[in-house]
Amino acid sequence: VRWMMYWIVFALFMATETFTDILIAWFPFYYEVKMAFVIWLLSPYTRGASLLYRRFVHPTLARKEK
Repeated sequence: VRWMMYWIVFALFMATETFTDILIAWFPFYYEVKMAFVIWLLSPYTRGASLLYRRFVHPTLARKEK
């Protein structure tokens, strides 16, 4: 379940980054912040992907479900 949450959150992040990369890639330390975010998502200590999934993704999917 933990990996499912990670891959769903990561896929949503990559999908949004595809469109926003052109606009925000010129910010200083953009790639470093992006790498730190992915490490935060993966870390078993912070459980970032689980946090984002349970707080944002799951409620959105539950509202759309009939």
